[in-house]
Amino acid sequence: MKLVFKKNDKHEISVLSSDGESTNEFNYIDMIKKLIALKKMQEPEFEGDFSESEKDSVLSMINHINQEVTDFYSDSEETSG
Repeated sequence: MKLVFKKNDKHEISVLSSDGESTNEFNYIDMIKKLIALKKMQEPEFEGDFSESEKDSVLSMINHINQEVTDFYSDSEETSG
């Protein structure tokens, strides 16, 4: 799953999710379901005029989410084994 961040000429940001075949309006529940199934988010896409600090912030968030998912599943495997 990949998040797509779009910024329009009014500097309004919208977020979509993409699974490679289709792009849909972002939904937290769908994101959680995809994280459970795939255990990782792909690097996001940026469309529009995003500053480097905005991109860094989003990338940091994605990395943090991925690390939390990785930690959760490695802890689960350790306690069940």
